[in-house]
Amino acid sequence: MRTAGKPNNNAILVILIISIPLLGYIDYVTSYDLGFFVFYFIPISIGAWRSGSRFAYLLSMLSALAWGLSDWYSGHTYSHVLYYAWNAIIRLISFLTIGYILGQLHKLLIEERKISRDLHAALNQVKTLSGLLPICAWCKRIRDDKGYWQQIEEYVKTHTDVQFSHGLCKECAAKMQKEEMHTESPESSKAAEVIKQPEQD
Repeated sequence: MRTAGKPNNNAILVILIISIPLLGYIDYVTSYDLGFFVFYFIPISIGAWRSGSRFAYLLSMLSALAWGLSDWYSGHTYSHVLYYAWNAIIRLISFLTIGYILGQLHKLLIEERKISRDLHAALNQVKTLSGLLPICAWCKRIRDDKGYWQQIEEYVKTHTDVQFSHGLCKECAAKMQKEEMHTESPESSKAAEVIKQPEQD
């Protein structure tokens, strides 16, 4: 779906192709006395910027052909046909060079914009903590900028995209088992043994 007011890209490319024979005709009318070949750079530059180097190569060859025909039929005489071929080749090379450079610049600009958008999107998804965090030395709660104390999990979850999954490390699990064994009363252990013993007839 095209945006309203934005010209169709294919229509512009057709206009660029049509403009080259028109430039060749103007070049023919103005004769070889007036240097006109620099105007061929206009459609080549626009084509390279909009559609890349490949389309610019096509426009460059059409421009070189249009210039060659206009120069040949305008009555420009050369002492040798090689001079005419040399001028045509030089113009073709200059057209191709401009098309290649602008096409590559446009390609790099598109890639830079894509990288910039990706980086901006990544930065929007990442929240970072910076500065000093007041934390309680006893309960490990954190004081926020409003003066309220929050659990560290709640604070980090609020200020980042981190989700906590609670568990026990090996050291804490072993420590907890030892504490549970020490806190067990003799009566409860005896009751546990009675329960475990099978009933005798």
